[in-house]
Amino acid sequence: MAAPNDILGRLAGFGLFQKRIIAVILFASFLAGPTSFVSSVFAVYTPPHRCYVQELDGQETSSRKTTKLLSPTDSNVSDIISRYIPTENGADDELRWSQCYMYNNTYTDNSTANNTIKCNEGWRYFEEPGEFTASMEFDLVCDKAWVVPLVASFMMFGLMLGSITGGYVSDRFGRKTASLTGMVALTVSTLLISFTPVWIGIHLMTLVQEFANIIRMASGIVLLNEVCPNKYRHRISVSNILLSSVGSAFLPLFAFCFRNWRYMTGALGIVQLFALLPAIFILEESLKWLSQKGKEKQLKKILYKAAELNKIDLKKTDMTELKKEPSQNSDKSGEKDTNKEKLSYLHLIKIPFLRKRIIIFSLAWLSLSSSFYGLSLNANNLKGNRYLVFLCVSGAETPGHILSMLTIQKLGCRLTFVIFNTITGVVLLITPILQSVNNVAVIACNVVGKLFSSGCFVATVRVHRRPFPNTSQESVIWRLLICGKNFWRIGSFCDIFRHHCA
Repeated sequence: MAAPNDILGRLAGFGLFQKRIIAVILFASFLAGPTSFVSSVFAVYTPPHRCYVQELDGQETSSRKTTKLLSPTDSNVSDIISRYIPTENGADDELRWSQCYMYNNTYTDNSTANNTIKCNEGWRYFEEPGEFTASMEFDLVCDKAWVVPLVASFMMFGLMLGSITGGYVSDRFGRKTASLTGMVALTVSTLLISFTPVWIGIHLMTLVQEFANIIRMASGIVLLNEVCPNKYRHRISVSNILLSSVGSAFLPLFAFCFRNWRYMTGALGIVQLFALLPAIFILEESLKWLSQKGKEKQLKKILYKAAELNKIDLKKTDMTELKKEPSQNSDKSGEKDTNKEKLSYLHLIKIPFLRKRIIIFSLAWLSLSSSFYGLSLNANNLKGNRYLVFLCVSGAETPGHILSMLTIQKLGCRLTFVIFNTITGVVLLITPILQSVNNVAVIACNVVGKLFSSGCFVATVRVHRRPFPNTSQESVIWRLLICGKNFWRIGSFCDIFRHHCA
């Protein structure tokens, strides 16, 4: 059976049937936005801490509990705490109380010098009121500090697995099946994070979470492109990107309301049900995919449903067009097709033109992913209210996307990418210089960097569409994106081993 896309488009039309599917996919992108960084940024956040000392902390009550770890330079407490806790230099070279060591004996004038041991009674965390993170529950500090950055590595590994299998699942089982499978797995894994009894459960469920998210995202984009007429595809694609970034900006507000990490992830999993339930009843399989797979019975059933919702009168003569050959010269073209070599992803390397573009785009994604994810994951290391800081950083995505789209209309994709990426690089270079000067300036640099880094994302995706065939461009884009992300994770693994060996 052969059914040209223009015949399917004309028979199905563009009305309520397509608009419902588009609305469900866009709504799912909006609600899934906060899931990407919920574990790596908020669930495993480690507040300021030091060794628990019975003489210092045993007399505290819940109503008189100190919520701020004062500096050793504070004369009001330094003499008291210094009897039990040594000092050390932090990552920013500021003097602080040791996080992993305590003095071994009771304070005397000469007995405390160089006589330290590791914390043997646990840790005293100086969290904000109502805050309770996985790092506090499982004591992911000192010898276990390497566990925290490992969450981001599992997140990236999940994205890589999703990019490898997502295209196959979508092509083999259908766009609807792939999208619903991704939504179900995303919902279940997010809920299971809140019930895990061990820290490794957070890592494994984060992997599944991002694996499911990339399948949902990739199959949803393909379904959007196959449902929408050509003149609407750009607007819908832009809307999908914008809604995802807007949803991501709601994560710090969500985390502020649910400060217990189990309540936070559990509530976020429940939120995903609001996208899953309508998707189960509204999403329909792609007509183009059904046509390509020869599923005539299911194709006609969905066509009649689309015609009914769109108020189109389907005639028997219209349905018979689905069985016609796409062209009068099909026999000749069929003979020619047998002599053609079947295309595969290896041709992206074999063909010189595409090979050169692959190298350029891989470097582009490496640069983009390093800045985009680095700025997001670094939000906890900035001084100030971490909820407001992450809100400012993540909130810069949407203006960055809009600014990039406007600039593309004036200057084109390539020049826009060069300008935005250059500004991002300059901002990242001057950030360490400003770190010892002004904290507000550092936060402002991170926001500006995230704004232009987000704009680079739009420009890079738009450039990608030109050298690749329409049937494979989405898969190519996602694979290159994941390659860039995982090259960036090498630095995180080095950081993990540095913590473990320290």
